[in-house]
Amino acid sequence: MIGELILGITFLSLFIIQKTFNQVFASLHLKLNELVFSHETAKNSVMNAENKTEREIIELQKEYNELAEKIKEEE
Repeated sequence: MIGELILGITFLSLFIIQKTFNQVFASLHLKLNELVFSHETAKNSVMNAENKTEREIIELQKEYNELAEKIKEEE
């Protein structure tokens, strides 16, 4: 009886924590998207990156790695 009660409370706590985390994570993505969108020289291809496929994300990473290497060479 007590074990089942503790287990129930544990799962309830887990669901509450997960819901809060998802809300914070979603609002963070919105804020980042707004920052990318508002910057004139930013590429909008990174907007909503969480919705891209793994292949698209890897391509974006390659692009930015090449850009970082180019900047290092110029310095």
